[in-house]
Amino acid sequence: MLLLNINGPINSGKTTVSKILVNILPKAIFIEVDELMSDEEQEKLGLYLEDGWKERQRRLDEKLLALKQSHEYENVIFAYPIAEESYKKWAAMADENTRFVNVTLAPSLEVCLKNRGTRKLNDWERKRIREMYEEGYQKRPYSDLIINNDDQTPEQTAEIVKNFVKA
Repeated sequence: MLLLNINGPINSGKTTVSKILVNILPKAIFIEVDELMSDEEQEKLGLYLEDGWKERQRRLDEKLLALKQSHEYENVIFAYPIAEESYKKWAAMADENTRFVNVTLAPSLEVCLKNRGTRKLNDWERKRIREMYEEGYQKRPYSDLIINNDDQTPEQTAEIVKNFVKA
């Protein structure tokens, strides 16, 4: 089994590329981490932003372990901006039957700040994108592959990821 995280700042193309990968990798599933807990549920639980992120990751961890045990899929893809602690946790899930790969999408800051596809960025997202670039999400040292996808279609980026994980 392959556990594949598509990392990168907000608006780097993580979800779009992940959804394409589900269609070009065999027996694949995509986990939309943001959908593991809605903003409304986060508010009901009284969780602040960072606590909400932690709860989503906890739920993701449970889902990854369950999928690993089920042997239903060959490729489990999720898209989440990764920090070192999460990288170590997910990399530790690797064993003789499971491989973890972290691919980082790294468009330039200028491209990432533009409205891409159908997404219209709000002020909070633009501010957070700048913060994420300052924090280095686009150049994580624990990335197995970093792709500057400024001048690529999402399909081209997905093809690069597919070829990398199959190599």
